[in-house]
Amino acid sequence: MISYLESPLTTNKCNLQLQLAGTIPAKLLLQLTTAFREGGLCDRSGTLSYKDHVHKGNVPILALAGDRDLICPPEAVEATVKLIPEQLVTYKVFGEPEGPHYAHYDLVGGRLAVEQVYPCITQFLTQHDSA
Repeated sequence: MISYLESPLTTNKCNLQLQLAGTIPAKLLLQLTTAFREGGLCDRSGTLSYKDHVHKGNVPILALAGDRDLICPPEAVEATVKLIPEQLVTYKVFGEPEGPHYAHYDLVGGRLAVEQVYPCITQFLTQHDSA
């Protein structure tokens, strides 16, 4: 019997993930780790916090959160939303008290993303399309 980790499908999937990860510059991966530190995502030098400058923008922003997101909980998204000029931000939390609930990756790849999340994104983009 072949174990799950030894199956051809799993091996091929792992190999593909390793190949894709190999194409991501190490400096970018290190920069992304700053998102999990106090102060949030910074530039490569670590001296410029994007959160400190988000209020200066003039581009509409769609901020989405999942009600059960442990990686970036709704409270963290809401704290960032408060830094953005009110007329530029649209904020929505997905998930209901009785379910279905949304974790971090459910917003893009969950079973209800196509039905519930994607239309929200499409509507936002259509509303702010300047072409």
